Amino acid sequence: MKLSKIGCVLALSVILTLFIPLFPTPAHAAEYLFVYPYEGKIGTWIEVDGASFRENDIVLLYLSSQQAGIGESIDEEVTAYEQIVRATTDANGNFSCTYTFYLPDALTDGADVEDVHSGDYYFYAVYYRSYQIVAYIPFTVIYGEISLDIEEGTVGTEVEISGQGLRPNQAITIKYNGDITEIASGDSQTDKNGDFTCTLIIPESSAGSHIISAVDESGDTPEAEFTVTPVITINPTEQPTGGEVQVSGAGFARRGIITITLDGEKVTTTPLPQSADHYGSFEGSFSLPFSGSYGTRTVEASDGSQNKAKAQLAIQGGITISPTSPGHVGTELVISGAGFSIGSTVTITYSNNDETIPVATIAADDGTCWTNFTIPPSAAGSHDITASDGTSTATATFIMESQAPTTPTPLTPEVAGTAGTRAYFDWSDVSDDSGISYSLQVAVDPDFNAILLNKAGLEASEYTLTEEEELASAQKDAPYYWRVKAVDGALNESGWTYPRLFYIGFSWSSLPAWAWYVLGVVAAAVLGMLGYWLWQKRARGKTGTV
Repeated sequence: MKLSKIGCVLALSVILTLFIPLFPTPAHAAEYLFVYPYEGKIGTWIEVDGASFRENDIVLLYLSSQQAGIGESIDEEVTAYEQIVRATTDANGNFSCTYTFYLPDALTDGADVEDVHSGDYYFYAVYYRSYQIVAYIPFTVIYGEISLDIEEGTVGTEVEISGQGLRPNQAITIKYNGDITEIASGDSQTDKNGDFTCTLIIPESSAGSHIISAVDESGDTPEAEFTVTPVITINPTEQPTGGEVQVSGAGFARRGIITITLDGEKVTTTPLPQSADHYGSFEGSFSLPFSGSYGTRTVEASDGSQNKAKAQLAIQGGITISPTSPGHVGTELVISGAGFSIGSTVTITYSNNDETIPVATIAADDGTCWTNFTIPPSAAGSHDITASDGTSTATATFIMESQAPTTPTPLTPEVAGTAGTRAYFDWSDVSDDSGISYSLQVAVDPDFNAILLNKAGLEASEYTLTEEEELASAQKDAPYYWRVKAVDGALNESGWTYPRLFYIGFSWSSLPAWAWYVLGVVAAAVLGMLGYWLWQKRARGKTGTV
């Protein structure tokens, strides 16, 4: 019987040993803290309450700038701290700091000593004789404050920052979205009262709220909020119709697609698509429609996120030319204009060196006009074509071609040849779209330091000296030299031909073409008469023998 009872006890012990772990004991509710207020300045009265702690126990509260979690320890993970409260829990495990305390200005109880400055702090709760954290709650320390004279504006706005209640006589750094920003003017450190005043130029940034902060040497960081609004700039602000307008913007959405409109009508931009960068800024351009509409127009940029900005553009009369340049002398231009006063006389001028060539036309009932114009001889390079109705003035640029003509080939006199005193010069023809003339020079030296003849503007590729230009006969030791070059209607010049030596005296080759023609005619006549005489003589001889 006794064995049976002992067996039952042993069996029950085994059962309890095996199955009791499967039935957990009731868990202790997690400890937690309450803090009021949840933020404050140095010296602020703070109240911290606790709940669900062990009943009738002692709880120590610490303040630290270091973040730690449940189960971590004071003096290990948390080394900079100040003991704030020693509280006793009631029968329900709760406590309340019926005596409030000041927020300290330094943490001095831990291994690391540091000043309390603005930022995130934590209250940690541990049981007496234990350093293990069982509860914590964050708290924000406010040290000093700043205010802005303007709380909303565009990139580039000058903002005055006023600071109060920071640590005295300390250097300050201004940050914008956490990045150090140059102080435009004003104080760079606090005075004896911890106050300062300075200005900041709002840097390139996207639309919306941004944080401006002032940081002193101890790390206090009071903040204020500034809202960036979009803005656009156009250049020029006055432009003829058909012209190009540069447009830049700031304060738009990051990476936003920018749409540009002119009086509500979408225009094509360069680049396409137009998009803002990481800072909400963009740069581009668009061409004004070439139409009769002119006056003050509204340019608007938007990014699809309700961010919009406008600028005013004064559109004046404008002109275009066709075909586009470069062109040549004699080019037939069609000049089209728009944006002029209805029914006005529009004067169009072509700048030709110091000379202007006017062409008058009449603006139509929609402010447009057009005319044909032949480009006159004028120098290579840019020439302004200007149209004006007395109120609006517009300019287009015509580029005269600058291609030099080819160098002629000298023909007569030949090298070391002989020419008559009224020498005949001949060279190959040169062609050019702008027209061609020639310059001929004769000198007594190969360097043409002593020029005897200088003829410019010759239209033919030959020239015979006049009676007044006759050259004296020259011996073998005193030759002459000649050279020629081509000049087109745009004053582009070929190179001079290589100097050719020649002598003055009789030479069949020196005869001009017309002389050869006359000689040919005379020779033909003489030969014809001689042939006729011989024929007659022969005919008479035959008759005499019959």
